[in-house]
Amino acid sequence: MQLFLALIFAIGAVICHQRPDRSFFWDGHQLPVCARCTGLYASAAVGLVGWFAVKAARRWRALSIRPEVALRCLAVAVLPTALSWSSGVLGLWDGTNLTRALLAIPLGASAGAIVAAVATKDLR
Repeated sequence: MQLFLALIFAIGAVICHQRPDRSFFWDGHQLPVCARCTGLYASAAVGLVGWFAVKAARRWRALSIRPEVALRCLAVAVLPTALSWSSGVLGLWDGTNLTRALLAIPLGASAGAIVAAVATKDLR
């Protein structure tokens, strides 16, 4: 089990700084990514599954999404994360782990849905 956890944390270290003061803890154990990354990855999974759920409800008929619409949605969705990150870097407002995770949700969910749309050839 220790080897598995070490592997998970090594993978997390490639994509995240893993600072304890910026991470959530579960039962006294730090998660392998920070709060913002947790919000991004969890909501990306929800966006991905949500796209497939919509497709299934439509009996897998195409949802034709134009690339410029997807890019506009992504540009709007990145704003909360970008503002949270930049305000922290500039020392204006750092927020809590919860606010970092919550402000990452629009970007993660949008990215997950866009990946699913590309995978289902609804967005080319």
